[in-house]
Amino acid sequence: MLHAPCTRLRRAAIVAIACICGWFVMELEMLGGRILTPYFGSAVYVVMGSVIGVFLLSLSGGYVLGGWLSRKPYSEISLGGGLAIAGAWLALTPWLIAPVCDGLLNLGLDDKWGSLIAALALFALPTVILGTVSPTVVRWLTAEASESGRNAGIVLGLSTVASFAGCIVTAFYLVLLSARLTLRVSGLILFLVGCAIIVVGLRHRRLRSWEGGAEAGKGRTP
Repeated sequence: MLHAPCTRLRRAAIVAIACICGWFVMELEMLGGRILTPYFGSAVYVVMGSVIGVFLLSLSGGYVLGGWLSRKPYSEISLGGGLAIAGAWLALTPWLIAPVCDGLLNLGLDDKWGSLIAALALFALPTVILGTVSPTVVRWLTAEASESGRNAGIVLGLSTVASFAGCIVTAFYLVLLSARLTLRVSGLILFLVGCAIIVVGLRHRRLRSWEGGAEAGKGRTP
């Protein structure tokens, strides 16, 4: 069943979620190359192959998963919980980098396969979760089937602009500041966004339960 029509404020908040997550996808991708370079070098198969390849694969999985989750009841709670997990993962990533990368190097893996496995271990989970956002928010915005194309265009267009901004700001400024500090702060922000979505989802769940009870009560009235 498609969702009821959104108010302007709710639509803006939903699109903002997609934009925030679009920013973090590109921020993490930019930082990914920076993180792996000290361990595996800056060759094209590390930055262009392993990092970008893992992000593309992870996003594709996230899109499929998001399309499935968006049809489930109380998808707000599912998405909020996922974003909270992704945020916690980002915040913990600075402490995972050395054990993962050093462990792979100690196994004797070359730079190609070592960087690919490291990128999968460090970045796949949060990227899959961030990939679930676009299909989910498109469904939230859609009250009628005829609106789906327009809503998808708005979400994908604005989230891609946000991704561009995240790419530029990260590459020009945040990488030079501190990759590890950026990950910690970004993880905290994403965790708080996820928690806020969970709170809203629980509130909607209570309202729907109350409305369902009220309707049932009316049906029993003599």
